[in-house]
Amino acid sequence: MKIKTIILTFLFLIFYTNSFAGKLKIKISNIKEKKGAIHYGIYNSPNDFPDEKGKIIGGYIEVSEVLKNGLVIQNLDEAYYAVAIFHDKNSNNEFDSFLAIPTERYGFSRNAPVFLGPPKFEDASVFVGASQEIELNIELR
Repeated sequence: MKIKTIILTFLFLIFYTNSFAGKLKIKISNIKEKKGAIHYGIYNSPNDFPDEKGKIIGGYIEVSEVLKNGLVIQNLDEAYYAVAIFHDKNSNNEFDSFLAIPTERYGFSRNAPVFLGPPKFEDASVFVGASQEIELNIELR
């Protein structure tokens, strides 16, 4: 009887916590070459956006997988989030540039405008509520 109670309590906690978590579903368009990986960073603060140290979630996913399923970020708390991505086509795990001009394609949530530097957090951020699923389309430039 105690084991059943513990299992039921555990299952309830799993489903209860997941039912109040937000989700971002990101579709990435304008991918010119089907090789390499898409690197992403999720930010919840304007102070460090889009610096590497400011990411609360980050990683990469193969381009073929992104083309097939997009990018899904789950279990987000209710907050404002901004997304920064780049296509690492040569798989060197770096955002390549030449004389401070990007040589690899990149993008931001809400396709926030870029002018002599990255956009402001406010221009790229979206609100994700508890139990809310937000779909974003990011066009690489």
